[in-house]
Amino acid sequence: MLHPGEFPLVLSPSLGCPQFVFLAAGQGSGPISALVASREAAFGQWSLVPSSSNRDPGLGRILLVVEDVREIPGIPHPCSSVGETREIVSQELLVGVFGGDARVFKVLLSLSAFRPDRVLRRVKDEFRPTLYDLCLDDRVSRRKMHAVCLTPAPPRGVRFIHLVDLHLARRNDLIESEVAVAVGTVGRFNNFNDRLRGFVEKANGMADRGELDFVILGGDLVDFVNQGVSDGALDPGNNWEVFTEIVTGGGSEGARGNTGLRVPVFTTTGNHDWRFHPYDVADAASTFGLTDAEAGHFDFEYNDTVERLEAKRNEVFERIVREGSPISKENLLHAAAKRILGYSRTWQAKVLVPVVSAVPGLWIRGFGDAAALSAPLIAGAIHYAVNRVLAAWVREMVSRAIVPIEAGARALHGYFLNINPFFNYAVSYGSNYFVMMDTGPDCFTGQYLWDGGNKKMARLSIPDNLLGGVPDSMAFYPANEYYSPGQIVWLERVLAAIRSEGKGKTRIFVCLHAPPVNVKKAPAIPAGKDEVLLEQGRISVHHGTINHYASQFLHLCRGEKEADPAYSGPVVDLVLSGHAHWNAEFRVAPGMRIYYGGYSGAPVRTLFDDERPFLVQTAACGPLSPGYPDPPYFRTVHVDQSGTILRFD
Repeated sequence: MLHPGEFPLVLSPSLGCPQFVFLAAGQGSGPISALVASREAAFGQWSLVPSSSNRDPGLGRILLVVEDVREIPGIPHPCSSVGETREIVSQELLVGVFGGDARVFKVLLSLSAFRPDRVLRRVKDEFRPTLYDLCLDDRVSRRKMHAVCLTPAPPRGVRFIHLVDLHLARRNDLIESEVAVAVGTVGRFNNFNDRLRGFVEKANGMADRGELDFVILGGDLVDFVNQGVSDGALDPGNNWEVFTEIVTGGGSEGARGNTGLRVPVFTTTGNHDWRFHPYDVADAASTFGLTDAEAGHFDFEYNDTVERLEAKRNEVFERIVREGSPISKENLLHAAAKRILGYSRTWQAKVLVPVVSAVPGLWIRGFGDAAALSAPLIAGAIHYAVNRVLAAWVREMVSRAIVPIEAGARALHGYFLNINPFFNYAVSYGSNYFVMMDTGPDCFTGQYLWDGGNKKMARLSIPDNLLGGVPDSMAFYPANEYYSPGQIVWLERVLAAIRSEGKGKTRIFVCLHAPPVNVKKAPAIPAGKDEVLLEQGRISVHHGTINHYASQFLHLCRGEKEADPAYSGPVVDLVLSGHAHWNAEFRVAPGMRIYYGGYSGAPVRTLFDDERPFLVQTAACGPLSPGYPDPPYFRTVHVDQSGTILRFD
């Protein structure tokens, strides 16, 4: 919970949900719309301060004028416009973070008079979009990094990059500086943080040449949140701080040569962003470029005391004995914990004692006389020995497999406060619309895409659950404390708003972390063809995907409604996702026929509008994966002024 003295607190625009202001004749194109959590509608001086990543000492502060203030209702209201999606504040933020003590206000701000040559950075005598921090009263806690981008002119098309699966963590730099040197893996160790730093340099070059407007960061921004086990509270130095430092060039990043991004980023969250605790590097050694033996040199519990670790193990141990393993209801850990340890007394009384009693000749000699050894005593000894062995094994698995995947919305509190306050939101850039949706934590029950029945989850190994093994994700949730309304209802309303306010040829991009469609292995495309039909019943299309309402989601993307044949909505152009750490492209044809192909190969697809929506996945920015040995991987999308999609490769 926040201390009362921390209010008022600026929520947005923010690092992961910024706002563009298009300049013309010394005036902004419209007001800056700020969302503020406060106890009263009284605020101080607002201003824009040049972001340090601009590296331009000639830029100065811009004072802002308050044009209007109104309170946002505590109960979420249906959005009737794209802009209103950024006014829906979740109960998790209002209650879980603010403790129910804050009201939320929308503040409209306008720029005071300015000269473009004093507020825009120049590259070779050309003005370039320029990032600013939004400040309230010059307090650090009220400063939103990279929140506003001043742009010389209105959009003429759009060029953006889709980047996903960053998996940032403070320990990545620690491993490189200590363990990698000790075991001689310098140059081979894959530092996920460095992969993003390398991308920042590439993206800044594109921005300076006028080839990039912004970057979409599609989830798994961090590998996990805290450096050690916790009760769910954010630890100092958590990995949300690492994300902010690398993207903005803050902290010690300058010493590494990282100046920070010079273009805005729009973020959404993935399953790792919901996770609290670190996992053992040895269980995912290959993604770091290490052997199992080399990875074993790093103690992933380095940040914890013995007492703290034991308390966490005991807490989780007792829970899975009561409830079973969250990894799978079918695996050995579940059987050992729930079915054996959880019912051990019942097993002893109803199975062991009768069995032992029926075995003849069980006796011992005592004090020279033959004495029958009681069956309950023997059964008790067996019960004790089995319990000790199984409990020790389960506790080891708790440390390796269960604690690292413990997840919850509290892990996102640092994200909400400093990066992006929204689970789901939408933005427009000219005639291009971007719908950003959270896909939740890992999921272990789900639904089939085609028949809506119960989906039997595939068994995943411990390493697969930890990193790169494509566990399924919970999305799409129905209405709950995180999303109100439910995500499918919300998406339908947003698409309706886009249709009503869109002018000319609009393009719609839906950005998720977990994909709606995925296959375990890329199918072979027949010779002479550029795609192959994934036949129902022969190839599973739900390997590591969103796990609820996938069919309804895909129907909406096609401009259809599963339960309403008369419905006609706008068609989504691209669904951008990651999670599986590989590049893959699918399309959804009438009748929910799913095709796999290489659709981005041609510079301009003349049949794009007839064949959309396309579902595309982008390989990881950070981790190594089979077939992708040199991250960062990213996807570049270019839409020209006429609305033609020129590339999405």
